[in-house]
Amino acid sequence: MSLLNHEIPLLITSDTTQGATNKNADGSYFEVNFGQDGIKVPNNAINVTVAVEESTIWWSVPNIIAGVNNNLRVIGPRASDDAKTTYNITVDQGLYDLSGLNTAILRQLENAGAKTSPDPIITLLSDDATQKVIIRLNYVDSSVVFVPNSPYEILGWNLNDTLITGGTAPINRIAPSTASFNTINLFLIHSDLSNKGIRYNNDYKQIITQVLIDVAPGSQIVATPFNPPKIDCPELIGQNKKSLKFWLTDDKNNLVNTNGENWSCRIVIKYQTFIK
Repeated sequence: MSLLNHEIPLLITSDTTQGATNKNADGSYFEVNFGQDGIKVPNNAINVTVAVEESTIWWSVPNIIAGVNNNLRVIGPRASDDAKTTYNITVDQGLYDLSGLNTAILRQLENAGAKTSPDPIITLLSDDATQKVIIRLNYVDSSVVFVPNSPYEILGWNLNDTLITGGTAPINRIAPSTASFNTINLFLIHSDLSNKGIRYNNDYKQIITQVLIDVAPGSQIVATPFNPPKIDCPELIGQNKKSLKFWLTDDKNNLVNTNGENWSCRIVIKYQTFIK
């Protein structure tokens, strides 16, 4: 007897216009229904494996989130008369690097009437050697207060920290901890195609592939591993899967906010049968 190879290719997307169902609010979870035909692996199948040959994810997961860490209190001169003023600003939700967050904060301060010339009240700078953020206070008697729902963790400060200039300006205040703009190190795609999936250290979380972040913010990741891992799935033998579940997490197994973008993967189920 010899063996005959079989393949079942699947192209899966979270796009509801293409049939995804039960998609959650943040876009990280969805289901696909296959109807009565289902995905069938016969009873006489052997060597059943699942592999993800390609996946696409937009690198747009916000690190500044509305109502979580998008508020900041800045105290400094007003543009019209230099009067000391308190500005409670709100930054739009999005994926920011240090430069982008600095621009967003300065834009909100300018809109609120804060002094911007010859310098803004504050400037966010990078200390590359230590990976810490420097907040430069450009005017006497100015300050920054990390109120609740402010980006203190991303910038390396603590809740309720207050940075002040006193009688000297400009002055540079360096954060006590390293910055953490990269809140996600990699993506993990999970599915109930497998009861276990890829082993993640000493645990199984139904992971079918990992996706590395190798593009700039706002760009689409297209992962096509040269040798994708093949997951043994003997539990599929004799099964007729009418629906499948998929979910996207970070490396800490937290569901991620896709910021309204769809994600997809191309999967192949392989098995063999004996022929006489």
